[in-house]
Amino acid sequence: MSADSLDAFPYETSTRLAGKAMRRHYWATAIGLQAVDGLEVSPYLRELAQSYEQGRCTLQETGELIRAYHTAEGSDRQATAEADLVSQRIAEMLEAGSFAFTPDMLLLVHRTLFQDMDEEAYRPGQYKTERLVKQEDILNGDSVLYADPTMIQTSLDYLFREESRESYGTSLSETDVARLAKFVSLLWQVHPFVEGNTRTVAVFSELYLGSLGFTVGNEPFQKHARYYRDALVRANYRNNEAGILPERGPLEAFYGNLLLDAGHPLNREELICPELFDNPQLLKHIGPSRALKAHS
Repeated sequence: MSADSLDAFPYETSTRLAGKAMRRHYWATAIGLQAVDGLEVSPYLRELAQSYEQGRCTLQETGELIRAYHTAEGSDRQATAEADLVSQRIAEMLEAGSFAFTPDMLLLVHRTLFQDMDEEAYRPGQYKTERLVKQEDILNGDSVLYADPTMIQTSLDYLFREESRESYGTSLSETDVARLAKFVSLLWQVHPFVEGNTRTVAVFSELYLGSLGFTVGNEPFQKHARYYRDALVRANYRNNEAGILPERGPLEAFYGNLLLDAGHPLNREELICPELFDNPQLLKHIGPSRALKAHS
């Protein structure tokens, strides 16, 4: 074959080949991640996911069907609408696998996942403009301190610049996993969006790992999504008065299971900070009167 004969191959539309196991993985991850916000998909979406897994319909067809299902006149399915619609969008992104390592990719993930949601409430693909707090169960209602809205772009640029200097081989070590967990943790702490930060960061991290050539396991996001969120909380919560320092070990354990099949036990109860329950006056970013449980 001569060198100039390579021009005989035309560009083609990319189609990602996915076997049954990968199709199952897309949906297991997509559905499991809804638990980070206490959401549950409808039985109808589970039927559609199974049809896709069995190769009886495409993801585009599942999208058309689930959107029609939730926009039908007189629909009273609001309880599952967000979980269904966002799950389908997550599966779409994971199937496509397209990725670029830039802060704009984070915006694209958020815009894609939440494009079917109320634009004013979710602001798909837009950074927040106000300082926010969010009560956390494991902190007795206290909140992590997130990045200031005026520093979102600067913070993201710094994190992406630092991570781009890292180099990963064809296999991951525990040190690599710890480094990745640190990057994901700091990315989540920026909390650039009004809603959907954890799901956005989770999908971004899986796409990033895929771009590096690594395959992630099924079970962690499918069965331990709430643990994942709480591990991100613990990795970013500091309260000197209560003697609580950021702890990244639980998040490293999660990603160890995700990438190395490490088999670490992921017990959400172990992430609870008892000091904040014993003395709610120690809550740092939420007033003690808003503690979820008063000292008994």
